[in-house]
Amino acid sequence: MISLLKGTLISKAGNAIILDVNGVGFSVHVSGKVRDNLPAAGETFSVITYLDVKENSLMLFGFHDEREREMFKMLISVSGISAKTAHTILVHASFEDILGLIANKTFTGIKIPGIGPKKIEMISLALKDKVFKINADIGGIMESAAGNRDTDVPRLEALTALMNLGYQRADAEKIIREVLKNNPGENLGTEDLIKKSLNFISRV
Repeated sequence: MISLLKGTLISKAGNAIILDVNGVGFSVHVSGKVRDNLPAAGETFSVITYLDVKENSLMLFGFHDEREREMFKMLISVSGISAKTAHTILVHASFEDILGLIANKTFTGIKIPGIGPKKIEMISLALKDKVFKINADIGGIMESAAGNRDTDVPRLEALTALMNLGYQRADAEKIIREVLKNNPGENLGTEDLIKKSLNFISRV
């Protein structure tokens, strides 16, 4: 499996790049976040990748970070969502947007070619348990901010989402506490809490 490529950026066209790695040119279909942060041609560049193997083809997809790759892998696990469709989603929607889709079955102000309401609902139903499932071993982790169950549930769901995306429990708890401390008095729902947590992580 090709998990990462580092080489010289030869060209970029649309949502694909060609990367020269020790004299071999790799064509990589990249996410929107990678596309928007590409260096100039001729510069050294590294990208996290996923190799999609089909009977008659091999396609490389590139991601900004491990979380994007994991989201891609989750998307292609959904029946009817091909690697190309998952790539299209990641071209037009950020990681946080997709979490919002899973939570609320909708994109706000984002249009994705070939992705209509029925497919959005299908993705949400298929992935919500994977991202937001509350495991028995973390049932008593979070402390109530003010004895309010409406606050506890989003915190616990956000904690579970971060853990399922690879964060250690202690780190996830610390992130959520910092977000809540920085947003006093706000009644944050699960989606808002996850988005603010991911934004906090990106600034650290």
